[in-house]
Amino acid sequence: MKKILVKDYKKFEELLNHLIKELEIEVFIDFEVVTKVEQVEGYHIKKVKNQVEITFQQTNHFFAAMMYVLSHQHEVNYEIQMNNHFKSLGLMLDTARNAVPKMETIKRYIMILSLLGYNYLELYVEDVMEVIDEPFYGYMRGKYSIEDIKELDKFANDYGIELIPCIQTLAHLNGIFKHTEYRSINDIDDILLVGNDKTYQLIENILKTTKEAFTSNKINIGMDEAWKLGLGKYLAQNGYQNRLAIMKSHLDKVLDLCHQYEYKPSMWADMFFHLTTGSYNQQKVIFSKDVIDQVPKDVNLIYWDYYRTEKKPYQDKFDSLKQLTNNYAFAGGAWKWIGYTPHNLFTIRSMTPAIEVAIENNVEDFMLTAWGDNGAEAAQLSILPSLIFISNQCYRSDDKDNYAKTLTKYSFDELLQLDLPDLLYKHEAYTPTNPSKYLLFEDLLTGHRQISVQKNYKGFYKKHTKILKELSFKESPYQYLFHTLYLLSDVLAIKSTLSLEIYEAYRGKNIDELKRIVLRIKKVIKKTKEFYEAFKGQWNIENKRFGFEIQTYRIGGLIQRLEEIISIINEYVSGNIESIIELDERVITPNLNKKYNGTIYFNQFINYISYNTF
Repeated sequence: MKKILVKDYKKFEELLNHLIKELEIEVFIDFEVVTKVEQVEGYHIKKVKNQVEITFQQTNHFFAAMMYVLSHQHEVNYEIQMNNHFKSLGLMLDTARNAVPKMETIKRYIMILSLLGYNYLELYVEDVMEVIDEPFYGYMRGKYSIEDIKELDKFANDYGIELIPCIQTLAHLNGIFKHTEYRSINDIDDILLVGNDKTYQLIENILKTTKEAFTSNKINIGMDEAWKLGLGKYLAQNGYQNRLAIMKSHLDKVLDLCHQYEYKPSMWADMFFHLTTGSYNQQKVIFSKDVIDQVPKDVNLIYWDYYRTEKKPYQDKFDSLKQLTNNYAFAGGAWKWIGYTPHNLFTIRSMTPAIEVAIENNVEDFMLTAWGDNGAEAAQLSILPSLIFISNQCYRSDDKDNYAKTLTKYSFDELLQLDLPDLLYKHEAYTPTNPSKYLLFEDLLTGHRQISVQKNYKGFYKKHTKILKELSFKESPYQYLFHTLYLLSDVLAIKSTLSLEIYEAYRGKNIDELKRIVLRIKKVIKKTKEFYEAFKGQWNIENKRFGFEIQTYRIGGLIQRLEEIISIINEYVSGNIESIIELDERVITPNLNKKYNGTIYFNQFINYISYNTF
C-alpha cells in the first residue's frame, strides 16, 4: 500500500494511513497533501496532479475531503467546495439489543463516519455500560467498561467524531429489572418508578459515570416510549395522577442532575405527544398553553420518524413540534432492526423527503438511528449503503458509487443487494417487510394466521441465492455480509413454501408427496446448520459473544422442531397415527397484503412461532 504524505500535520498523516490500512482502501498513486485550517464551511479541495490542498475547519472534514480524493484518484486536476446542509450529522448505534459491537467494530464505524463527513456517534447503551456503585448494572450483558469508553472516546476525537452517551432515564430498562436489586424501583414493564429516591440515585450514578468516561458535554437522556408511566407501582402508591405532570416532575429532577454534571441534554420528543393525544403518530396536534408551559426550553427535543415516505407527514409533525420548542433535532432510521436483513432501500425512500423537510425547517442536527430490536440479527455494517447515501444527500454530492467502491470494493447497487432476502415482490415502491425472519421460524405444522405464504416465494429465493452467492465470492472485507444472507436465502428457497406444501399434501392425502417433503425438510435442517455457522461467524466478527446464546436457542430450537416434524410426518405416513392434528385444525390465511405479495412487517419472534405459552 502506498503511504500518503501530509505536510504540516504529522498526526493526520499517521491517522490517515492507519485508516486506509484498517479499511483496506486501495491507494494507486503517491499523494502530497497540504492542509489549511481556516474558518470555512465544510471543506475545499484543490488538486493538481498528485498534490492536494485541503482547506477545512473541523477534523472530520479533513478525512471527508480525503475520502473524496481517494474516490477520485484518477482525476488529475479539479477544485471543489463541499458543504453540509446540517451543522451536525450523526449516527446512533444501538448496543443494547443482544448484539454488543466489539471495540474494533465501533472503531471501524468511527473511521467510516469520519470519511463520510459525519461528526458524531451516539452510543445507545441502556444498561450495557459499567456504572459506578452499580455492580449488577449490565451484568452478563457484554457491558463496556469505563476504560473501554475512554479508549473509544479518544479514538473518536482523533478522527473528529464526538462520542456522545445515549442513556435511558425513564423506560427501556427491562435488562436491570431481571435483578432483585432493582425491582423496588420498577413501576411497570420496563419503566423506572418516578419519585423514588433510589431511582434518582441510580440516574446520578449513570451521569457520574458518563461524565468520567466521555469527554462530550452532550447527553441523550432517552425518556421515550414509557407508554404505561404511572400505571403500575406508582399508581398503587399514589393513586391516579395526571401523567403529564408525573413526566414533568421526573424530567425536572433528571435535568437538575444533568445541569449538576454540566451536561447539555437532549431527549426523544414522543412522550409529550403520547401523553397529550394518546399516540405519538397523531398528526396536526394543537397543544394547549398548559402543555407548552410544561416543556423545558433547555432540553433539545428529538423528533424521530422512520416510516414516512412523503414530505407532508414530516412537515405536519414539525408544525406540531415547533409549538413546544425551538430547540429541536431530527432522527431518522437506518433500517436494520427487523431481522437478518437490512432495509437500505427503505432508508433511502423514507429519508429522502425527511432530509428535504428537515432543511426547510432549519434543523441543525440530523441523526440516523441504527436500532437492533428483537435480537439485532442484522449485521452491524449492513447499513453501509444507507450511511453513504445520507452523506451524499447532506453534502449535495452524487458520489455514492465511488464511495461504496472505495470503502468496500462493491458498487453501491451491489451493496443494496443485501436487502434481497426480504424482497419478495416486484414493481412496488420498497417497504419494510421481513419475510426472511418469520418464514425461517414459521412452524411447518401450525403456521400463523398473520403469515400468508405464496407459492412464488421459492422462485424469488432461488434467484436471491444465486445473486448473493456470486457477491459472496468477491474479494472484500465485507464479503461475510453476503455469505450469511446467501445461506439464509438458500434455506428459504426450500422452507419458505414448505408449510403450505405440507398442508396441501396432507389435506389431499398425498402420501408420496409427504415422503418427498420429509427429504426436503432434511435438506432444510442441513442448510439451516450451515446458515447458523455463517451467522455465528458474522456475529463473532462484529460483536461480543454475549447475546448470541439467544440466537443459539432460537435456531437450535428451530432445528429440533424440524426433526420433530419429520418424526410426526413419518408416524402418519407409516400409519402409526391416524392424523396430524395440527393440520386438521389449521386455517390457511389468504393473501392479506396483495400489493406486497403477502409479505408483512412481523418482527417479534415470540409472537409467531406458537399460539401457546412461551
